Amino acid sequence: MRSTRHVIGTLALITALGAGLTACGPEEDKASDGSAGATAAAKPSQGAKGGDHAGHGGDKGGKDGGDGENDCGKPPTLPAGIKMIEVGLHRDISVVEAFNAVPKCTPNDWIYHGDGGTPKGYKLPADIKAELSTGSGSHKKVTREELSKHIDACLRNDYSQIKEPFSCHGNVYEVTLNAKGDEIRTMSERWSV
Repeated sequence: MRSTRHVIGTLALITALGAGLTACGPEEDKASDGSAGATAAAKPSQGAKGGDHAGHGGDKGGKDGGDGENDCGKPPTLPAGIKMIEVGLHRDISVVEAFNAVPKCTPNDWIYHGDGGTPKGYKLPADIKAELSTGSGSHKKVTREELSKHIDACLRNDYSQIKEPFSCHGNVYEVTLNAKGDEIRTMSERWSV
């Protein structure tokens, strides 16, 4: 009799857990009428379906082309005047070469990666307003020299040169440019996990 109770109890537990797991899925935002613009931190529960997001690495339906399991919702849009870049080459303190960075869906949410196109050269003026990430949502202002050393060490994967509270985060930066688009005025390292 005891083994019958054990089996029935186990089946009841499995059924309850199975029902609980299906209840944990993302819920659609019923209050949203779709009129609000996308933000830089898209909610995973927004559930974009179908369609190709041109200019966003070919992701379809908010899913990562790699495994097809990630659904981040609509890709984030940046505010006017803000650009994301992935630094690819840094030979001189006053110049970087960078790829345009586009959002890619991952298991953790949207992150930015270089689009694989042709890198563009940008000047780094002596008076650049730069900051490096010290963790999620926090930054520390640095000089152009400190920024240059950080970029160089991260590109070379020379982590012995990166001192606390800094670390490398994929060489992705949020920037603003001058009117000609060839000089970076502000440069903020994008934190990622």
